[in-house]
Amino acid sequence: MGSTFLFLVSETILLPFITGLVRLRRIGKGYQPFYILIAVSVIVEVINVYLIKVKHHSNAIPSNIHALLECLLILWQFHVWGWLRSRRSVFWGVTALFFLGWVVENLVLGRIVDFSPYFRFLYAFLVVLLSVNKINFMITHDNRSLLRNPEFLICIAFIIFFIYKIIYEWAYQTSIFGQSSITSTIIMLFGYINALTNIIFAIAFLLIPAPRKFSLR
Repeated sequence: MGSTFLFLVSETILLPFITGLVRLRRIGKGYQPFYILIAVSVIVEVINVYLIKVKHHSNAIPSNIHALLECLLILWQFHVWGWLRSRRSVFWGVTALFFLGWVVENLVLGRIVDFSPYFRFLYAFLVVLLSVNKINFMITHDNRSLLRNPEFLICIAFIIFFIYKIIYEWAYQTSIFGQSSITSTIIMLFGYINALTNIIFAIAFLLIPAPRKFSLR
């Protein structure tokens, strides 16, 4: 029963995927990278279920590839929202740096068959910084209710998820050398944090306003 419940919790990724699919016309370019990220996460979740439940095999390789795609798509999403938009060369430089970091850790050092931690730590930390910076900007420049602003909700979910992801990666790497009650609890609660963020993502899709219609008079 416990494993079944945790499996159902992991499938909450379908909530933002279906919500975004229903409201696909409203997403537009402003949230396109984020929805692609959700779609990629659904595909990876299917692969993970097949590898773990059917083949009884490690899902390290698809998980590591997903980490790279997640990083690149989130960087692209923040760029769409204005991050380094006027300094494209810097944006592409940062993106290339993280891509090369993934290549070194997973391919050069041959850790793609393991759950490589360093890349996950670094990009999770970057996403938290970008989210906090975006929220600070919205607080000072946006007069709308932030709780009804999809960008604000997505950033809040990013902060919750990636701060916990940093803690989770520490707990997982520590548990390799011997589990404790603390690391076991942190690992167990990760699924619930994931579910919470997926619910927030679904709400954010519901709050995306309809595209403005322009007319010539």
